[in-house]
Amino acid sequence: MSHIEEVDRFLKNGGIARPLALGEQQLEAAARTEGQTLLLAVPGSGKTTVVICRLAYMIGALGVDPDTILTLTFSRSGAADLSARYRELCGTGLARPRFSTIHSFALSVIRTYEQMYQKKAFDVLEDGGQIVREIYRELYHSWPTDSDMSDIQSALSLIQNKMLTRGEIAEVKAGDLPVEKLFGAYSRYKRRRHLMDFDDMLVYAYRLLKKHKRLLAHFQNQYRSLNIDEAQDTSTLQFAIIGLLAGKDGNLLVVGDEDQSIYGFRGASPKALLQFKKRYPKGRVLLMETNRRSTADLVAAADRFIRLNKERYPKHMVTENPKGLRPVRRVVSSVEAQYNYLGTAVRQEGKNTAILYRNNDSAIPLIDRFEREHLRYRLKEHSPLFFSHFVVRDIADFFALAQDPTNYEVFTRIYYKMDCAISKKQMQLVGRKAPETSVFDALLALPDVADWMTEKWADEAEGFERLSAMSPGPGVHFIVDELGYREHLAFRVHNGYREETLVQKLNILQILASREATQTAFFARLDALKAMIAHHEVDHTGAVTLSTIHSSKGLEFDKVYLIDAVEGEFPSQAALEDSEEGRTLFNEEVRLFYVGVTRARTEVEIVSVRGRKESRFVPVYLGEKKRKKKAKPNKKTPIGAVRAAMDRKRDLKRLRDGNVEKAKRWRQGDHLVHKKFGTGTIVKIDGPTAAVLFAGERSPRQIDLAICEGRHLIRRV
Repeated sequence: MSHIEEVDRFLKNGGIARPLALGEQQLEAAARTEGQTLLLAVPGSGKTTVVICRLAYMIGALGVDPDTILTLTFSRSGAADLSARYRELCGTGLARPRFSTIHSFALSVIRTYEQMYQKKAFDVLEDGGQIVREIYRELYHSWPTDSDMSDIQSALSLIQNKMLTRGEIAEVKAGDLPVEKLFGAYSRYKRRRHLMDFDDMLVYAYRLLKKHKRLLAHFQNQYRSLNIDEAQDTSTLQFAIIGLLAGKDGNLLVVGDEDQSIYGFRGASPKALLQFKKRYPKGRVLLMETNRRSTADLVAAADRFIRLNKERYPKHMVTENPKGLRPVRRVVSSVEAQYNYLGTAVRQEGKNTAILYRNNDSAIPLIDRFEREHLRYRLKEHSPLFFSHFVVRDIADFFALAQDPTNYEVFTRIYYKMDCAISKKQMQLVGRKAPETSVFDALLALPDVADWMTEKWADEAEGFERLSAMSPGPGVHFIVDELGYREHLAFRVHNGYREETLVQKLNILQILASREATQTAFFARLDALKAMIAHHEVDHTGAVTLSTIHSSKGLEFDKVYLIDAVEGEFPSQAALEDSEEGRTLFNEEVRLFYVGVTRARTEVEIVSVRGRKESRFVPVYLGEKKRKKKAKPNKKTPIGAVRAAMDRKRDLKRLRDGNVEKAKRWRQGDHLVHKKFGTGTIVKIDGPTAAVLFAGERSPRQIDLAICEGRHLIRRV
């Protein structure tokens, strides 16, 4: 009798709590209990069932001691789910092996080292985040926002989990902030105090196992069989630990799907799965390709789409389920119309439904709409980070200064974000007159100021006066387009901040603002939404789940709405730029879309917005040979205005870079003719920028010599 037949008989004839019949590929995977095995399981293929059945067969039929089996996964919920499924399938008749997160296992390595070598290793740092905040304040003289901290902690974790070199660390940013200095200061703080944080557990466990052969042998002897679940979510560092434990010839089962590797921001990568045979030449790669979740139409569409991922094994997802409804494209007139449509649609749905999105912020206008209409919903993430992001805070400050022009504290936070050419010394002089005088009146009263600066400040003062009387919707647009804020955002993008992040914050603010009549009501609503999200109580009677695709992984629903399917959001702008280079980010976006659409059992609806470029993923998923004609962004909206500014910024940079040498030929005192401003004299040069006094004008104009040369706007006289 073959091993496969033995497993089949064991599962059907009392080996587990209730009889169970597995498919051919599932049985083959459950029967391979020795050597190194990579099991690639497509969505809905029942991989957890197979892992549990394999463990049950090893313990119940082969007599393997459960204490010698270790099953590792990334998350606590994953470990708890495996343990619960084992109890469900095996009952109390079989002893339970160890199910653990890799962090918990790493801590046990460190504690065992302490006992084995009689040395105190490290104490666990309970609140590393607070230490990082304090170090940030020491370095940058201000406190980071919650949104800043989220970006910073993600960057610090990425450094550890990807095992980056010093040179690579120098390239890592949190938003547009290089984190090398912060990482170094934080590392020194912990090292001097013999402390370790969550990620350090993995670092030290790896170093100890690699350095101390007796410690490594202890764990290799204790755990003769090693199982890794959700392996596609495992980081470079975690795989390094697993590699030490397994050795070259250990019993190792790696279960995952390279097509579902979506946690690159945590250091996860499909690379270890793709190189499995190279690392373990005697190992086998097994496939589980049958999706038992979705209808035939949905499976065919997803299988066709995932071929866009270029980092994968050749495999095809199939199903024995009947045909059903084909995936649907829904194009709405605007982003606001998208949320209105979803509110109406889910009210009529009687099935288990999910609205999935790439970015957490997409939920905020939905939550606002659902709360207003008293629609029940489940919220997977309770993250109010949107409200502490600098874009949201800046917009609030612009409105606040418009309502109270004497508020010097607010002015100090945004004066350099409105393109006003105000020096720090001038700011200090203005501060001496606060709060009795309007900051703009104080500016205009300063002595020895060039006429062109006075005119600019007067225009800005008038702009803030106009803003004070506006309703919030037009007000957001006015701040971006008329008060200089979009140029500040373009500057942040130029320094490394992700464009799509800033654009989406503005877009959501615009939507929320347009729903309120007054500025006071707008900011009251923002405060209310922040509280709703932070303290949302799960409504188990609700028919609709709101979730990022990342948080929906492992879940399934009757119907899935995938929203914001537009270029620059899904796939992200960074991924689109990457698609022309190494494709790493682009491939991950492909996998993320695939994970989203494979959550559905019977229906998928993809929602995009007219006037924005439809995601290139949509026609591929729908099986269309030609893409629809690309749409141009609407420059009358904040999102279009910012995109236009950023596109212009990129074009100007290319133009400037190509004409720097020509700009260097100009000297102070040179005479020129400008096609628009006429004859002038250069009175000052600062790099490529020149102050030129043109005939008939009282004050110099600032021009970029490199750009003017590139556009053939100037010539010598």
